[in-house]
Amino acid sequence: MSTETTLQKLRERFPNAIQNIYPFRGETTVTLPRESLLQVARWLYTDLHFEMLLDLTALDWLPREPRFDILYYFLSMQNNARLRLRVQLASNDTNIPSLTTIYPGANFYEREVFDLFGITFNGHPFLHRLLLPDYVTGHPLRKDHPLGYEPVEFTHTYAEIQPGKPNAVAPPKPRRLIGSVGGAVTELPLTLGEPATPWSGGQSETLLINMGPHHPSTHGVLRVALEVDGEKIVNAMPDIGYLHTGIEKNAEYKTYLKAIPLFDRMDYFATFFNDLAYCLAVEKLMEVDVPERAQVARVILCEVQRIQSHLIAVGSQAMDIGAVTVMTYAFREREAALDIFEMVAGARMMTSYFRFGGLAQDLPLGFSDAVRAFIQMIPPRLKEYEDLLNKNPIWLMRTRGIAEYTAEQALAHSVTGPMLRATGVNWDLRKASPYSGYEQYDFEVPVSTRAKADVLECYYIRMEEMRQSIRIVEQALAKLEKTRGQPYVTSNRKVAPPPKQELQSSMEAVIHHFKLWTEGITPPVGYAYASVESPRGELGFLVSSDGTPKPHRVRVRTPSFANLQTLPMISKGYYLADLVGIIAMTDIILGDVDR
Repeated sequence: MSTETTLQKLRERFPNAIQNIYPFRGETTVTLPRESLLQVARWLYTDLHFEMLLDLTALDWLPREPRFDILYYFLSMQNNARLRLRVQLASNDTNIPSLTTIYPGANFYEREVFDLFGITFNGHPFLHRLLLPDYVTGHPLRKDHPLGYEPVEFTHTYAEIQPGKPNAVAPPKPRRLIGSVGGAVTELPLTLGEPATPWSGGQSETLLINMGPHHPSTHGVLRVALEVDGEKIVNAMPDIGYLHTGIEKNAEYKTYLKAIPLFDRMDYFATFFNDLAYCLAVEKLMEVDVPERAQVARVILCEVQRIQSHLIAVGSQAMDIGAVTVMTYAFREREAALDIFEMVAGARMMTSYFRFGGLAQDLPLGFSDAVRAFIQMIPPRLKEYEDLLNKNPIWLMRTRGIAEYTAEQALAHSVTGPMLRATGVNWDLRKASPYSGYEQYDFEVPVSTRAKADVLECYYIRMEEMRQSIRIVEQALAKLEKTRGQPYVTSNRKVAPPPKQELQSSMEAVIHHFKLWTEGITPPVGYAYASVESPRGELGFLVSSDGTPKPHRVRVRTPSFANLQTLPMISKGYYLADLVGIIAMTDIILGDVDR
C-alpha cells in the first residue's frame, strides 16, 4: 500500500480529523487533533494492518506555541508502508491519551517521553520516570533545560545511618515498578527480601529479589526486579537508566559532524551501524549522493561488524548457560574483525569512520585481503560451535521451549531483528527497504518455520545470519575491486571538504574548507528519518533541523530499547536459572537501551 493510498483512506474515514499533511524528503507527516488520536490509531491497527508502533518521541519548538510535537511512527509489514502522525500540544496543556491499550509496545516509549519531556499520557498503566531517578526535577530534553549532569546518589548505605545520630537522613521512598499478572496491572514496591503477595495476586507467598545492575549475566548495567515463587519467576521487571549518558541531549550542542562520535557509544558492538544510520538521515535531509565506492565499503564494514556482534551474542548466550568454551572461541574470532576496524579507522571499537557523503578517508592497502581472510576463517569456526552445541543435550534442554513467544506478541511489543524473524516474520530492512545498495546483493533472510520463537530458535537465526553476511561480503569485495581509484566521498562542497591539493590553487576551495570546519553544515528546516538493519533490529535516526549548524533534535530509535520490553512477557513461568539465558537471547546492549 503506497503512502498516497493510505492518505486517501485516511481522508475518507476521518474527513474532519486531518489538520495538516506535511510531505518532506519522501516522508509524510499527518497532523491530527489530540481528540482523534486513539480512534485513528485503532483504525490503523485493525483496518490498515499497521501492526507495529515503531517509535514515539517528541520535539520541543520553544518559544513556538503549540510548543510540543508528539510524533508517532507506525509500520505495516504486511503492506511495507510507514506513516507518521503528529499531535501538537501547548506548554500549559501537555496531556495526551496513551496508546498502550492498542500497542503494548508504547509502554516504554511513553514513559521515556514523560521522563525526558514531561508529557502526560492519560491511561498509561504506570507513568513513572524510566531512565532518570524519581528525585530528578525537570525534563532534560526540553529546550529550557540546561545541558548539565545530575548528581548520582547511592542509597544502599541508608540502612547504616541510624535515626537520631548526627547527619542522619530519612531513607528514600522505595522506587516502584509495574507488574501484570492475569491481565491485571499492579505496582511492585521494591522492598527486596520481603513477601510480595499483593503483586502476585494469588494465595501463595512470593518473594522479591534483586538481580543487577552489576550482575555479569545482565549483559551490562541492567537491573531486574524479580518476583519469584520458589525458583519460578512470577514477574521480571527491567529497571534501566544506569547507563543513561544523555547522548540525544548532547547532540543538540554539537555541530552535525561533531555529533558522530557520540553515537559510536550507544551500541558499542555495532558502531558502524550507528554512524551509518545517522549519516543516512543527514544525507536525506541535505539530498546528498554517496559515491559507489563508499557505498560498497559501508556494506562490507557493516556486515563484518554484524558477524562480530553475532559472535558475541552466540558466545555470551552459550556462556550464560554453561558452555564457556564457545565464548572463548567467539572472542578469538572477534579479534580478527577488530583488527580490520583498526586498520580502517585507527580504533578497534569507537571508529567514527563514516562521514556525510561517504567515508573519512579511503580504504587502506591490504583491506580486501584482510576481509577475505576473515570471511574464509569464519565458516569452519561456526561449524565448530555447532559441533559443540547443536546436539548437546544440556544445551537443548536449557534452550528449546524456554522463553516462548509468538509473532503477534513480538509485533505488539515493537520487536525487530533476529528476535522477530525467529517467530517466522520475514522482515529485514536490507530487503524490505534497501539502503546503501543492498538491493544489488544476492542473499537470503533467515526466518524460522516454527509457530513460536524461543532461546534456541534465536540462536539458529543468528548463526545463519552470519553465513548470509559472508555471502554479502564476498559479492561486495568483487564490487570494491571495480571501484579502485574512484572517489570515496561526495564532491558536494557544502558537505565534504575539498581535497588538500585544491586548497593551494583555489580560493573558493579555501572558503568552503574554512566554513565547513568553523560553522559546519546547515541542512534545511525539516526532519528526516533513516534506518538500518542492525544486528539487533531496526536502528533509526530522526534528525530534526531548524536551519542552524547544530541539530534541533536527534532522536534514536534503538532496537535494544524496544526488545527489552518483552522481558516480563517471555520470562514469566520459567525458572530463575533460565533468566540469564533469556536475557542473552534478547541480545540487548545497555548503551543502546539507555543512550
